[in-house]
Amino acid sequence: MIFNIKNKKMRVLLKIFGGGVYVVTLYYLARLGLIGLNDTHKLRNIIPVFIVLFHLIPSQKTFFYIVLPFSLLACIVTPISLIYGDIDYQALISLIATNTIEAQEFIAQIPVKYFLQGISIPVLAFFAFWVSQKIDIKPWRNKVGVLISISILLFYLKPTNFFENLSSTYQTTSSNLSELNQFVNQSAWNKINKVKTKKDYILIIGESARRDYFSLYGYPIANTPFLNTVPGATIVDGLSAGGTYTIGSLTNMLTVGNKENWQPRYQYNLIDLANEAGIKTYWLSNQGYTGQYDTPVSSIGNRASDIFFFNQGSYSDKNNSDFFLLQPFKEKLRQPSTGTRLFVLHTIGSHPDACRRIYDLKNPIKVNNTYYEYIACYVNSIRKTDIFIKEIYKTLQQNYKESNRDFSIIYFSDHGLCHKEIDNKLIINNNSKSKFHYDIPLIKIDSNRTERITQNCRKSGLNFTEGLATWMGITGKALIKYDLFDGIDDPSDYGLCQHIDEIKQEPDPAVDLTGIVIKQ
Repeated sequence: MIFNIKNKKMRVLLKIFGGGVYVVTLYYLARLGLIGLNDTHKLRNIIPVFIVLFHLIPSQKTFFYIVLPFSLLACIVTPISLIYGDIDYQALISLIATNTIEAQEFIAQIPVKYFLQGISIPVLAFFAFWVSQKIDIKPWRNKVGVLISISILLFYLKPTNFFENLSSTYQTTSSNLSELNQFVNQSAWNKINKVKTKKDYILIIGESARRDYFSLYGYPIANTPFLNTVPGATIVDGLSAGGTYTIGSLTNMLTVGNKENWQPRYQYNLIDLANEAGIKTYWLSNQGYTGQYDTPVSSIGNRASDIFFFNQGSYSDKNNSDFFLLQPFKEKLRQPSTGTRLFVLHTIGSHPDACRRIYDLKNPIKVNNTYYEYIACYVNSIRKTDIFIKEIYKTLQQNYKESNRDFSIIYFSDHGLCHKEIDNKLIINNNSKSKFHYDIPLIKIDSNRTERITQNCRKSGLNFTEGLATWMGITGKALIKYDLFDGIDDPSDYGLCQHIDEIKQEPDPAVDLTGIVIKQ
């Protein structure tokens, strides 16, 4: 009985009071749980969750075996969903592939209040359990109440989509990784014609760079002075990323995948295609890599003839600058060659936390408003990318003078980011999708041209590998001829543009910092 109180009236009053506390606690527990799972938390969703908790919490077995595990899951998911939204396939496979430094940066961007909100869920669950024991609640004793509860549950049916979405996401991810392990050591390319040119192709993969933050594409701060003026450049304004996370996007863009369901086919990847065409392949990466099956992207890179990962072995906790890639690139470029070569440089680019990316950037722009400090870091990170591309270009020019080898550079980014206000500061990261999330730069620089061309046309990341094949002059029976730089809208993008157009998010354009930049 309640607190061993002998006075009957007092026990009744305390039981009524305890019941009220129990009901209020369950209401907030149900509401916070739905918020943490990124689900609708209106009353019609709260009621069925409330009823389930009302019946499960008073029993020790159902509390410890059902309620507590789910409350701990909600505790873990809450800070992630409040920042990044639903956990979909691209998010989950990227999470699996995340290294130590990325995990630290990921956690650092989540405000403490979101962690506290997550922790409050199991705390409230324990409190409700304690109250139920003290006032001796046993709802299953009342058969009428049980029947009414079941009727209400049947009426509302499925108050949250979280577990259905999570199950579907897990199955998709598991299937994708299974396919990766099956085909990672196989190539399905055949009847590919050999390429016989004395030329170097350099594919620079950027990270998390939205094109509307490049002055090349109209951003008002001149953060891409090299790309703005380099001769022989073709600038495409209209490329859409193959996804919104690195893994999900690049596996679609670096393989000829199943375009109907936007799934990669690893046996038809870019590196194996180049190898089959007789091109010497190099993969130089500033991204993490621990083993042959670690991530889908590193597994594709591992197919190259010559590989270089800064984070070889166990994942590194170092914040390696993209500039560190310049020296190994120079060394490999100088190696004697009479044939065609493909160098893939996978940079860390503007990956969040962007402020950590610019520690070695000289004279970065600064702003006089702390609300926009992170955006300034992001603008600076793109300036650093511009310097990196310039150094690659200068190295290739010098090599051309020494070896008479023509070259062509392509730079693109894997995906964009979205703005979000956190703790009275504006940041840009992989939170809920916007149309701008898919807007990525595409620039080609040719050594044998001097004129500059800007093309406004819709190009799909789902067709990207075929476009890279055309760029390198690779032909074959299994390849569709497709030109990334013909200035013509894709005849088919397999629903990608329609998907982007249907995003209901409010407009999320680049933030103009010109009025708050501190003059140096």
